[in-house]
Amino acid sequence: MNYNELSTIPSFGAVTSNLTLLSLKHNQVFEIIAADLQPYSSLETFDLSFNSISEVTTSSFPIMQLKYLHLNNNRVTFMELGCFDNLSRTLLVLKLNRNRITVIQPKTFRLPQLQYLELKRNRIRVIESLTFQGLDSLKSLKLKRNGICELKDGAFWGLNEIEELDLEDNNLTEVTKGWLYGLKLLQRLHLSQNAVARIRTGAWEFCQKLSELDLTYNQLTRLDESTFLGLNLLESLYLGDNRVSYIADRVFTGLSNLLTLDLRNNEISWAIEDSNGAFSGLEKLNKLILQGSKITSITRRAFTGLEALEYLDLSNNSIMSVQANAFTQMKLKEL
Repeated sequence: MNYNELSTIPSFGAVTSNLTLLSLKHNQVFEIIAADLQPYSSLETFDLSFNSISEVTTSSFPIMQLKYLHLNNNRVTFMELGCFDNLSRTLLVLKLNRNRITVIQPKTFRLPQLQYLELKRNRIRVIESLTFQGLDSLKSLKLKRNGICELKDGAFWGLNEIEELDLEDNNLTEVTKGWLYGLKLLQRLHLSQNAVARIRTGAWEFCQKLSELDLTYNQLTRLDESTFLGLNLLESLYLGDNRVSYIADRVFTGLSNLLTLDLRNNEISWAIEDSNGAFSGLEKLNKLILQGSKITSITRRAFTGLEALEYLDLSNNSIMSVQANAFTQMKLKEL
């Protein structure tokens, strides 16, 4: 029933109770009323994307067996506390992308079975403490492109099972352990396209299971010895397109499981030209990207310790000289 002119949720007579999927995308539905959904006793997937819904209230949904709810591209500005409670026993996926949400009241989402929550491209600026408490099974939370400028301490507390957190394309300026508190199983953290200029000491104390960290397109200028302390399980680190001009000698020492390191488009020529062992501790590193790093020469000890390296990208630099034996200790397959 997509691409029609329905203004309310229709009933289809006797067949209604048999439906497991109902898609009403690109209609003109402006309100969700529990009574309209009552006949849909078997419904598991409900897609109301691209309609005109402005609020979700406690009278929007009856008790039902819904597993997948898509409300993308509506006009939602208000979600009443408890508005999803009647779906709490079964809902697994909730998508609220491209709405007009500015505030999420703490404990709005009391959905203990929910595994995937998407709130991309809304207008959320601040996330308060305990905002997502009640999402005991959540695996993935996506908050891309909201304009978030502040995450209060404990903003994600209660997300004990979360593995992926997407905060890409917001206005965050620093990473602190306060807002990362409680994310003990987090594996993938996406912070690309923010304004992060500082990673506070001890920031990763509560999320030491991270395997992938994306900090591309931020404002980092230096990588200090404590910048990545505690990330012993990290496998992929993306730092491209920052303004890094200083790398401490031992900054990567604890990253013994790192496989991919992307430092493209920074100002780290000295780390290759003048430093000895800038990449020490990266015994398993397989891929190193130094594209566009203003490097002019490669010294013999520039890549000391990178015995497992197979892929090295030095394109778009200004390299004029390479010392003998600069690459001999590596197992390079691509250069």
